[in-house]
Amino acid sequence: MSPLLILAMIVSAIMVFIITLISYESIERFTVGNANWVADKMDLMFIPLSPKNAFRILMIGPFILGLSIFLLLWPHAFGGLFLACLFIFIGFKMPRPFVEMLLTKRTKKLNLQLVDGLTLMANSLRSGLSLMQTLQIVVDEMPNPLSQEMNLILSEQRLGVPVEKAFQNFATRMNTEDIEMFVTSVIVLRETGGNLAETFDTIVHTIRERLKLENKISALTAQGVVQGTVVSLMPFALAALLTAIDPEHMKPLFTTIPGYVMMAVAIIFVLIGALLIKKIVAIKI
Repeated sequence: MSPLLILAMIVSAIMVFIITLISYESIERFTVGNANWVADKMDLMFIPLSPKNAFRILMIGPFILGLSIFLLLWPHAFGGLFLACLFIFIGFKMPRPFVEMLLTKRTKKLNLQLVDGLTLMANSLRSGLSLMQTLQIVVDEMPNPLSQEMNLILSEQRLGVPVEKAFQNFATRMNTEDIEMFVTSVIVLRETGGNLAETFDTIVHTIRERLKLENKISALTAQGVVQGTVVSLMPFALAALLTAIDPEHMKPLFTTIPGYVMMAVAIIFVLIGALLIKKIVAIKI
């Protein structure tokens, strides 16, 4: 290894240390806030993760990812350091979108289960059972996540939390229109009196009609989603094809600093394009 390369690595390490030292408070504030947010969202999904462990994962994970990239690209120190820093930055940013994706997926699944759950509750109410007894039937008969949420309502009620407050907590956790409609109907009818079974049937009909509309829109926008996926993957497929056909011609892209910069810029723009396409085809009902 040449003395110049060793000097460059030492200077780079010192610069990284100085930047980290200067921005330590900002980094700590960002990671602690992220860790608390991740722990709270994981708790909503009934996945036990303390803020302390979340902080460890968020701090250690990105640096392990960056170090792995750096070692894989050794002895191309400059390019490896550049891409390592890029992946460390991505590693810090990715947990929040990933957890949001998991939470959105769980919420959609719960909304789909709500139709069968409300139908089961309506039939149970007609047979003469109380509201709490119908919730227990849902816990016993329905899969997660609806069963988990109904069980939490029952647990809060057993601990002395008023039924209305337990349902409000459920609506706050999920924060969807369907669940808000369900919770509001329960609270209002418990105070004023009324036929909960018929109300649940009406809610089920409303949810089913909305799901039909969502499925129709999804079918109409499916072509745009496929086109966006193909366009996003095309640069990577083209790079792989050109590398297989003429590896010497593509070698500078993987072994020189300008090549690393070009790849990083290309990846960033591809990600931006994919996000824009996703925004365009996502129609909220």
